[in-house]
Amino acid sequence: MQAMREPRDRDEATRDVDDAAQDWFLRLASGEPSAEELASFRKWRDADPRHRAAYDEIREVWNGIGALEAAWVPAAPPRPARRAVRGGAVRGVAVRGLAVLGGLAAACAVLFVAASVDVPVLLRADHRTGVGEQRTITLPDGSLAHLNTDSAIALHFSDGHRRVSLLRGEAMFEVAKDPDRPFDVSALDGRSTALGTAFVVRESGEAATVTVAEGTVRVTAPAAPETETSGSPGSSVTLTAGRRVSYRRGGPPGPVGAADLPSATAWRSGSIAIDGLPLADALAEIDRYRPGRIVLLADTARFEPVTVRASLQALDGALKALAATHGLTVIEVTHYLTIIRDPSA
Repeated sequence: MQAMREPRDRDEATRDVDDAAQDWFLRLASGEPSAEELASFRKWRDADPRHRAAYDEIREVWNGIGALEAAWVPAAPPRPARRAVRGGAVRGVAVRGLAVLGGLAAACAVLFVAASVDVPVLLRADHRTGVGEQRTITLPDGSLAHLNTDSAIALHFSDGHRRVSLLRGEAMFEVAKDPDRPFDVSALDGRSTALGTAFVVRESGEAATVTVAEGTVRVTAPAAPETETSGSPGSSVTLTAGRRVSYRRGGPPGPVGAADLPSATAWRSGSIAIDGLPLADALAEIDRYRPGRIVLLADTARFEPVTVRASLQALDGALKALAATHGLTVIEVTHYLTIIRDPSA
C-alpha cells in the first residue's frame, strides 16, 4: 500500500510547495514586508532546494507574456507561452489570437505579482518604491534621495565614507557637502562620486545613465573594488551641470553628452517627458509608471519618433491618445495587461 501511495504523496507535496511559493509572492508584493516576514521567507526558501526552485519558476512565468508580441507580428506564426505556473494558475496557454486574451485575464494578476517582486533586491533594499510611486528619503548625513517609480537603494554609511547602492530604478541625489567624506552612488559596475551636488542615476538593467543637475560628478566604470579608494584606477569621466553619460555593465563610460534637464527630472514635478523616442521605447517609458505591462503588437518601422508630455496622474489618457495618433487600438485585458495593436494587421 505504501508503494501505491508514493506517487500521489509526491504530487501532493509538489502542490504544497507550489502553493506556498505563490503565497509568498502575494505576501511580499502586497506592501512593505516586515523584518519578521522577510526572515520567515528566507527560512522557508532556504529550507529545501525545491522551495527555491518553485519560487524561481513563478518569477519566470511573466516572461511567457513576451510570446504574445511574436504572435501578432506580421507573418509570424503563433507561438505558445514559454512557461506555466504549476498548481493550476496557467496551463498550456496557446497564443493563437485575441480570443485567448480572455483566458489570460484570470492569470494576469498572478503574473503581475511575479513580475513585480524581485526578491534579491527586496532583501537588500533599505528603501524602495512601488510602481508609480515617488518617495524622498533623508539619508544619515542629511543628503536627500528622491526615488522614482519602482526603485530601490541600499545604504552604506560610515565615519569615513558615504555610499548608496542603486539596486533598481532611478533616483536623484541632493548631496550634503562634506569634503572629508566622498558621496558615492554605485549602479551596475559603475560608481558616481560627488562632494556636494545634485545628480540623477538611472539603472535600466542593460545600462546606467548619470545626469548632473548641479556641481560636478566623477563617473567611474567598472567600479573600483571595495578595498580600493574611490580614486583608484579605472575608466572615468568628469561631468559638470547639464551633462550626462551612460555605461554598460563591465564597460567604460560612453561619450559625454548634453542633458535635457527638464526632461530628465520631469518626474520630480509629477510628469513624464519623452523626446524623440521610437514608439516602442516611448511605450516602455510610460510602462515604468503603470502597474502591469503594455504589449505592442504592430510593425513599428513605419512610425515616426514620439514626443510626449503628460501628467503621471493621467497616463492612461496619454496612452490612448498616443495610440490613436498612430492608428492603433488599445485593448485593456485587465488592469495589469494592456494590448496596443494595429487593427489592420
